[in-house]
Amino acid sequence: MPATRRLSARETRARLVAIGIARRRGLAFAFEDDADRIGYDFHAHRQHQLLYAMSGVAHLQTESAEFLLPPQRAAWIPARVRHATDLNGAKVLSIYFEHATLPRDDVRVFDVPALVREMLLYARRWPLARGRARDREAATFFRALLLVLGEAVKQPSVYALPRARSELTLRATEWVLANLNEATLAGAARRAGTSTRTLRRRFSAETGVSFRAFVNQARVQRAVELLSASDAPIVEVALEVGFHSQSAFTQAFRRGMGLTPRAFRLASARGSAP
Repeated sequence: MPATRRLSARETRARLVAIGIARRRGLAFAFEDDADRIGYDFHAHRQHQLLYAMSGVAHLQTESAEFLLPPQRAAWIPARVRHATDLNGAKVLSIYFEHATLPRDDVRVFDVPALVREMLLYARRWPLARGRARDREAATFFRALLLVLGEAVKQPSVYALPRARSELTLRATEWVLANLNEATLAGAARRAGTSTRTLRRRFSAETGVSFRAFVNQARVQRAVELLSASDAPIVEVALEVGFHSQSAFTQAFRRGMGLTPRAFRLASARGSAP
């Protein structure tokens, strides 16, 4: 599988200009990104964006957190919020809204109910490059979609991973993410060039979670990707992300995701949110 190529800030701006997202007017439009092996550098839109993962697992970053978009999940990205995305082979659909009454201050990632999923797929008949003849019909539909989205977006996100703010903590988190199967506080402290006591204190202050909680969240997020992208036995997934037994993995996964790894994989394969 080819690697994802991260666009520079200049390349990201150029591609968004070429696509024409900023030029489109009207209540809303749909856009399917066909560049599934690229990553966009940090940017912002003047519209609100609903980013929906139809298949595959996409990554979304803001300046304060990292979010995972496994199959049949969506992210609400308010206008003017800087964000970066890695599509990683995911098939994604975005709906851009000129005006919306949904949250305007922070990103929300949520499970997509069946009704919303069908409405999002239906919205593809009003793409970016459409004429104005059907704008009245489109406006009626997109207003209804916003009403239905209102409840879904209120869900607290379980797909978020806090981002480090200082260079010290950033080095530690990068090491953890690259070494999930053996991540320890001592190992992260060595990589960051500090003591375990200092890292534990700085980590909690900057991310709002303990080092151990961060590692477990990161392991569960990586497991979500593996469960969605392969049919490897669950015990193999557990060991690859750093859990020493399937039972410990199942317990952590259920605590973080609200269901077992097996149930999650079945729901993803059916193309439905659990």
